[in-house]
Amino acid sequence: MAAEQTSSHLANVRDLGGVALSLRNGVLVRADAPAQGDVAPQGIEPWPPATVVDLRGPAEKGRPHGLGDVATIVDVEVLAQAHLTGEQARETLESLDALYMEMTQGQAATALVAAVEVLATAQAPVLFHCSVGKDRTGVLAALVEALVGVERDAIIADYTATGPHMQAVIGRMMAGVRPEFAQAALASVPPEVFEAPAHAIEAVLDRWDREGGVEQWYFAHGGTESVLVALRERLLG
Repeated sequence: MAAEQTSSHLANVRDLGGVALSLRNGVLVRADAPAQGDVAPQGIEPWPPATVVDLRGPAEKGRPHGLGDVATIVDVEVLAQAHLTGEQARETLESLDALYMEMTQGQAATALVAAVEVLATAQAPVLFHCSVGKDRTGVLAALVEALVGVERDAIIADYTATGPHMQAVIGRMMAGVRPEFAQAALASVPPEVFEAPAHAIEAVLDRWDREGGVEQWYFAHGGTESVLVALRERLLG
């Protein structure tokens, strides 16, 4: 027997403008993966977005993008070059901290910086998402928030706000999958992957601090001053 049909509502969506009073609403939105037939999410205006940044890899895109008919889709594959298969995946996926360290170095970090440019310069409003809206999306949100001066506690609170939505997100992801296969897939990864613990994003913020601050990390991985100015003008202007 197949799982229930997917919900027609995004399960983990919010406007970055709600993270801090200094940020504009209606400019950047984070979410889990949109599906065809989704209704407009409550409290997110305007909708639909003009641009969508899809952070997923090719294996996660088994069907046309849910917003492909109404928005420009920009693919930025954050983990395309990360070690997420084979023996190296065991170490990478043993904890969220390890996954996020992988995500904030090398080509994955360069991809995050490239995504910042799209968020700063593409036609707004811009929606950015991965599959769950927690890991790649959460780290990118933290990067954007840190670059525009959001306080650490507010960045952490935005990340952990995903926690209560995880059951609904998993339900959407597993819709149409036979229960036995869904259970096997969920059992194959550490339980922490389905949580949003503060320590995971704190590890990212700590890394940026160790490497001279978020701006220095951003510039070291290909960021430019002009994009940083555009991002701040878009969110803070």
